[in-house]
Amino acid sequence: MTAPDLGPVLHSGVNLLRELSRRRTAVAESRRAAAAWAASHPELAAQLVTNPRPGSPIVDYDLLIDDPAGGTIMLGVQPDDGASWLVDHSTHWAAGNLLTVDGMQVSTPEAMLMLRSLTRPGLSPQEELVRFCVLRNAAAKEDVGLDDVQAAADGFRRRHGLTSGEAMRRWLERMGMSAEAFHDHMTTGAKDERFRTRMRAELAAGYLARHRERFARVWAVWAISADEPVGVDELHGPLDGRWDVRLTRAQVWAGELPEPLREASAVGPVPFEGGFLTGVVLKREEAVADAATLAAAGADAFEEWLADAAEQARVTWHWL
Repeated sequence: MTAPDLGPVLHSGVNLLRELSRRRTAVAESRRAAAAWAASHPELAAQLVTNPRPGSPIVDYDLLIDDPAGGTIMLGVQPDDGASWLVDHSTHWAAGNLLTVDGMQVSTPEAMLMLRSLTRPGLSPQEELVRFCVLRNAAAKEDVGLDDVQAAADGFRRRHGLTSGEAMRRWLERMGMSAEAFHDHMTTGAKDERFRTRMRAELAAGYLARHRERFARVWAVWAISADEPVGVDELHGPLDGRWDVRLTRAQVWAGELPEPLREASAVGPVPFEGGFLTGVVLKREEAVADAATLAAAGADAFEEWLADAAEQARVTWHWL
C-alpha cells in the first residue's frame, strides 16, 4: 500500500505554527487552535508542545504528529529575529527536556533526580522514567498536607543517610537545589505516595481474588548450587563440606518461591540460573484476605496497573 502524501498536511501544520501568537498570555488560545487543527487530521494524533522561555514573555511551539510510515514528525518554526540558531536553541523546550509522557515534560535535571528514587529490578532506565512520569501524572491531583510532606522528607533523608542538618545542607549544595525546590520535590513525592497507597487499597481485593494461588503462605527450604547438585535429602542436614551453595529457609508467598517450586511439594535437582535447584515445601496454607495478604496483593496489583498504564502512555523521547 502506498504511503499517503504528507506534503499538504505538513505545509498546513507549518502555517498553523506561523499563525500562533508566541506571547505567554495567548497559550490557551493557541492550544485551542492546535486542537481544532488536530481534529481535522485525526489520523495523525497531532500534539502541540508548549514551552515558555525562562524570564521571557515568549513561548516556543512545536507540533508533533504521528508518521504513518512509523515514528514521529516534529514541526517547528523559529522566526528570523536576528538571533543565531545556537542562541535560540539554548532556550528552546527540547534543549532541556528529555522526554514527554502524556503531555508531562521532564527536563534532564529532573530525570536525574527521579533516577535516584527508582529501584524496580529488570527495567531499563528509560522504562523506569516512563513509569515514574505516569505515576506523577496520575497523582498530581492528590491532596496532601504539611504532615504528609514532612513524612516524605523524613523518609527521603533516612534512605539517603542525610540524618543531620549539615549533611542535608551539603546534599542540597551538591545537587544545586534550594530548600524551596526540595520542599516542592517532597510535596510531589507525598502526592505520589498518597496515590500509590490509595490505589493499592482499591486494587488489592480484586487482584487477590484473581491470583489466590500466588498468595498462599508457604514454609520452604531450597538450595541453589553452582556445580554439583544438592540432593533433596541433604536439605535437612548441615551441608558440611559443600561450597558454592545458597541455602534458603523461609516463610514466603508462593509467588516468591523459585519458579520450579511454586506448584510442587518437592523438586530437584533441576537446572536453574546457570546451576541446579533443589527444594522442598514443608507447609502450605491457602491464601486468606488478612491485612498482610491484602497489602502484598495491593503492591503487586499496583505494579501491574502501572505497567499497563505505561504501555498505553504517549511517550516522546527528545534526546534518545
